[in-house]
Amino acid sequence: MLHSPLPGPLERGPAHEPPRREMTAAATSEGERDLMPSENAAGAMHLSDYAVMLRRQWAVVAALTVLGALLAGGYLLVAPRSYTSHTNVLVTATTPGADTSSRQSGINLDTEAQLVIATQTVTTAADLLDLPAEEVADLADRVTVTVPPNTEILTISFVAPTAQGAQEGAEAFARAYLETRRSAAAEGQETDVQALQARIDALTAELQEVVSAGAALPADSPQRARTDERVAALNTQLADLGSQQRQVRATPITPGRVITQAALPLSPSSPDLPLTVVAGTLLGLLSGLGIGALRHRADDRIRTAEDLRRRTGVPTAAVLPGELREAEVVLAPPVGADGRAYVRLRNLVTAGLERSARRVVLVAGVRGGGATVAANLAASLARGGEDVVLVCADVHGTTAGDLLGDSPSTGLVDVLAGRQELDAVLRPLPGLPAVRVLGPGGDPHRVEPLLQARRLRVLVDRLLGTASVVVIAAPATTQSLEAQTLAPVAEAALLVVEPEVTVTREVTDALDCLEAVHRPVLGAVLTGRAARGGARRARQAAAPERGARADGRVPAGAGRAAAPARPGPRDSALR
Repeated sequence: MLHSPLPGPLERGPAHEPPRREMTAAATSEGERDLMPSENAAGAMHLSDYAVMLRRQWAVVAALTVLGALLAGGYLLVAPRSYTSHTNVLVTATTPGADTSSRQSGINLDTEAQLVIATQTVTTAADLLDLPAEEVADLADRVTVTVPPNTEILTISFVAPTAQGAQEGAEAFARAYLETRRSAAAEGQETDVQALQARIDALTAELQEVVSAGAALPADSPQRARTDERVAALNTQLADLGSQQRQVRATPITPGRVITQAALPLSPSSPDLPLTVVAGTLLGLLSGLGIGALRHRADDRIRTAEDLRRRTGVPTAAVLPGELREAEVVLAPPVGADGRAYVRLRNLVTAGLERSARRVVLVAGVRGGGATVAANLAASLARGGEDVVLVCADVHGTTAGDLLGDSPSTGLVDVLAGRQELDAVLRPLPGLPAVRVLGPGGDPHRVEPLLQARRLRVLVDRLLGTASVVVIAAPATTQSLEAQTLAPVAEAALLVVEPEVTVTREVTDALDCLEAVHRPVLGAVLTGRAARGGARRARQAAAPERGARADGRVPAGAGRAAAPARPGPRDSALR
């Protein structure tokens, strides 16, 4: 019989270290596993977790992404429309005789931009738009002014609920701005004219005084000559000032001009269709990713072998692709996906118990499935040449009845109570006599005190006298503590984990129970999800075991004529 090497120690050493600690050390020494404590694994997201999260939470992410896009579309339907129209105004110097360039004339375009939204300009624009007084207050908030770089241009933009209103508002503000500049320039021009006129009036008065004084002087006197010279100088000054005054009055005022007329907007500027849809979709996607990550972190269910290893530190001994029937034990065909998985499990058990004098393995489901795995493991061991005894310690289960075709009335409880002899209750498995089944027996309510007595170890020792391997099918660890009660008579244990329904806490609780009695866990069997409501189990295209039906279940009465194994030398009454 071939034995496959198994990483990690399987028997208890002198130090009696907890099983998970042994497995962690073994896996680390071989460089195959990087086991982490479940609490660290539960609190940290790895890079691979994000891909797993997307695969598992894709429906939530997709739903929220679509919802975000739909909400954006709904907003576009109900949001008020806004239209924006733009006009460009070239700013020129208004100072008479100044250079037309705003840079050389000293025009500050930032100041001019503020002039567009000044109170006088807003009031003028409101008059041009013929707006009521209550709408004038927020008129400046609907105007924006920008200055393109390296230009003498102001871009005036106006927002309105209608396209026509936006166009008219932009034109009104451009006209109001130019009119404000024109008025300011005209006032400055008038101020200059008045200043020149004041100087003219002063010189004229002085000229009159000089002329009057000179008329009283002799014509050939030196004083008369000086007076005449003064009169000539004053006349020259008056002529110059008059010329300047006429020039100021004749200088045209050029506040600037509109170089781009306001156009009628063809589409609303707000809300922005592409931006709103992209923003809504992106927000929905981010919300989906966030909620999906929270759901993924809160979801403690075991789904894959990687989940099991990372969260609990338990290696996967085998993965069964087929579904398990609920509350029914079925033998899998030896050839097929399930059959190969059980062969792998058999090799792991035989290698793990190779150096042990007591070849006893406990199989317990976390939520269920332990009986089916234990029965198929016993059958696989028997096909490999072992003499196997299957102990159906789940006294409330139907394992023995499903395998033998009828429910034995006597069994484990009766032997432990001393009411029956061992050889009288052992029954060969129909079609596979190398497997003998020890049913639970009657009065299951007395099983707990009987299992805690020394008689259980004596019973297992007697079974080892007639068989090479003893497989104990224990109840689910989430339903009772009988698996922990049975563990001390076994040398190793196997856990059965149902994906999608078993949570990490349940697996760690099962490990803690076995660690408390210093029993190592060889690994976990990851089963297919239990078939509910009579769903059919996935069939494998393989020939059935001789004496078994096509679904792998042994029919009642088949092979029942096989003689039971001869009792061993230690087959005596249990005391």
